[in-house]
Amino acid sequence: MRRVTFYLILFFVSVLSFSQTRVTLKTAGKLIGSGSEQRMKDSVVLIQGNTTIFCDSAYLNKLTNSAKAYGHVRIIDNVDPLNIQSDYLEYDGNLRVARLRNNVVMKDDSVTLYTDNLDYDRNTQVGHYFGGGKLVDESNELTSDWGYYFTPTKKAEFFSEVDMINPEFRLKTDTLYYDTNTSLAKTKGKTEGITIESDTLNTNNGLIYNRQDLYAEIYEGNIANADVYIEADTIVADDARKVYTASQNIIMTSKPDSLTIYGNRGRYTKLIKEAVVYDQAYMKKMLEGDSLFISADTLYSNQNDPENKFLTAYHDVKMFKSNMQGVADSVSYNFRDSTIYMFTDPVIWAENSQMTADSINIEVRESKIYKMNLTQNSFVISQDSAKNYNQVRGIDMQVYFDDGFIKKTDVNGNGESIYYIKEATGAMSMNKMKCSNMALYFNRNSVTEIRTYKEVDGQVKPEFEIAQLDKRLRGFTWHQDIRPTLRQVARNLRWDK
Repeated sequence: MRRVTFYLILFFVSVLSFSQTRVTLKTAGKLIGSGSEQRMKDSVVLIQGNTTIFCDSAYLNKLTNSAKAYGHVRIIDNVDPLNIQSDYLEYDGNLRVARLRNNVVMKDDSVTLYTDNLDYDRNTQVGHYFGGGKLVDESNELTSDWGYYFTPTKKAEFFSEVDMINPEFRLKTDTLYYDTNTSLAKTKGKTEGITIESDTLNTNNGLIYNRQDLYAEIYEGNIANADVYIEADTIVADDARKVYTASQNIIMTSKPDSLTIYGNRGRYTKLIKEAVVYDQAYMKKMLEGDSLFISADTLYSNQNDPENKFLTAYHDVKMFKSNMQGVADSVSYNFRDSTIYMFTDPVIWAENSQMTADSINIEVRESKIYKMNLTQNSFVISQDSAKNYNQVRGIDMQVYFDDGFIKKTDVNGNGESIYYIKEATGAMSMNKMKCSNMALYFNRNSVTEIRTYKEVDGQVKPEFEIAQLDKRLRGFTWHQDIRPTLRQVARNLRWDK
């Protein structure tokens, strides 16, 4: 009895399995042929397991367990929320593969795929389209030459001429992976994008983009608009706050000012045009047809107010230009009046001259250094070919330049100077004087004339009468050991370029 029961169960399982795998006719207006191949017309309905196929007409081959359907074809799965429409269908019941052609529309929850060529495998629940296709969901519209849609995970893959569009952003690439649940898109290789505000992005190594979170990560690429260009190994764009965060090998350029900032960590806030760069940070600006480099622990720029645009460098500031170098604790550059302000122990070197004061500002006119203003405890030292130190000190000074060379120095208050004079005979003498004010005139940084004003006290000594104590003015310090080089300032400069 138990054996009979077992065979009965086996028989019913086999019948059920057979009915689940066979493609059978449910209804049709007309049935032509009663053999292994049947032709059906008018409101045809075919079924296989949970799947129902609707069409205008069809051919059913019982031997191959396959069907061809024509006109208003629709595939419905009673278990999975799948709905596919097309003009034509070839269905292999054994492989459970549907090949749909012309005006194909596949709907899965909130996702719709449009194409003319779709092969759908019901076993893996994967659709493969080719010859062009478009996927639309609540966040984006994506088109490509070919791709895949995975029904179980609601994910899609797009290849060749991929174009993603939404009201805020458009992206082009050749490889894109997309999750319709989260709207997360990942690209590989060359990728280009443009926002509704005309910000552009480019990368050769792909990106991550999520419209729901208004977020993007760009790898070894750049972002640019009318105001700024940002390049880095990684850029994170927070479009909700309009903030771009960059890391490693940053190049950030202010286009209107032809000023570029470099570093390894940085942030740009678009709404207020504010930039902060640190970690081996330095900037480059063209002056006198030459590059001026300034490095610091941190560089900060704000260009929101056209009348008050500025850049500030603070802590351990170093400056380098081919004919001028400098150090200070902090430096500020004002774009409106093109003036560089140096604070806390500033030192400037110009050719063989050194300038120090409590504060120094450098006036730039037509991209050339015009004047330096030294305020409080001003001191200028220059070394001549005989290694003597010519010196000028006073309360304040104005140092004027011509083509990068000192042309004139005005000393205001408590002026003192030491200058060495080489006679025609080759003998050396030292001119030492004190006065309220003085003016010194130069030719290629060498003194050609000294004019003194008020309460002049001076003397000239021949070389053999000059005592060691007479060679230095009070407060003399020669800072040549901290004079920066280009490699010290432009620490992250790509020297191989």
